[in-house]
Parts: sequence; structure tokens; C-alpha cells
Amino acid sequence: MKNATRRIVEKFPKFEDKLHAYENMLMVDEALKEVDDVQATFLQLAWFFEDPEKESFDLGLLYRHLDNDWLEFALELMTEYFRKDTYLIQKPTYSLIREGSHYKSMSQFADYLSEQGLRYDRQKLNLYFERGKVPHPDLVVGGVKYWSDETVQTYAEQEINRMGFIGQEAKK
Repeated sequence: MKNATRRIVEKFPKFEDKLHAYENMLMVDEALKEVDDVQATFLQLAWFFEDPEKESFDLGLLYRHLDNDWLEFALELMTEYFRKDTYLIQKPTYSLIREGSHYKSMSQFADYLSEQGLRYDRQKLNLYFERGKVPHPDLVVGGVKYWSDETVQTYAEQEINRMGFIGQEAKK
């Protein structure tokens, strides 16, 4: 399952058993009858993500059925699909960063680390970044650094493991 498809299924869990419906025209009609226009748009988008050679996607569906947060979510998914699932965008210059997106600023990164039981604040994270101990940002917009949720989680896990190792060594 593609990353972008996985995010759709997280929002609409009942789609999991409909992901391969596009392979049978009768199943397509049945699957689309069971959902509203917004859900139908995202289901068809998931079908495209899973098999773009076989399934096309009508951008008009976005215009006709989505607005505000749903439209932003769909555009974010498309960007993620072409960056991470197909790698057709290898050096991105465009970004849609908004509240609730899958990127964290340095302050949000530090807050996340603190929530995981690590003692970090923005200054400590910045110092570690300057020393090269924190991963490079996944995105820089207007001089502001952003890390993807995946990068932040991986770093937190590494730090938790490292701190556990240090604690075990100190006990010896």
C-alpha cells in the first residue's frame, strides 16, 4: 500500500476492503454507491495511487466535491504521492505547510521529544542541530526549518535507545 493511500485509509478505515474494487467494474459501482461524494473522491484517489497505469483520476472531482480542509488534504496527499511513492519529484521546491500538517518546526520538534520523555527545549534542539547531532531538516521555507513526522519519530526512537544504553552503562 502506498504511503498516500495509507493516509486515506487512516481517515476512512472502511476503505481498506474497497482498495482493490477498481479491478472489477461491478465492485466499483457498488463501492461508490456506499459512500458520499467526499468519500467517493478520496476512494477514487486511492485507486489512482495504487494503480496509476490502470486508473485515472479526474481532478474535477476535487473542484466539485471538496473544499477547505478536505481539498488541502487531497492536495497534500498528491504531493506526498509524487514525492515519496513515485519519486517523480526528487528535489521539491513547493510545500503546503499548515497547522496539522506532517511537518514540525523546531519548537514542535522539541515539544514532541519532551512528550516522549526526553528533556528537550528549543534551545537544546537548536544547539544539537548546530553540532550536527540532529538530522537535517526535510524542508526549509523562508529560512524556517521543518522536519517530517517520520524524521522526528525516528530521531526520538534513536535518542530513547541511546539514553537507555547510557543508563545501562552507568549501572555497570
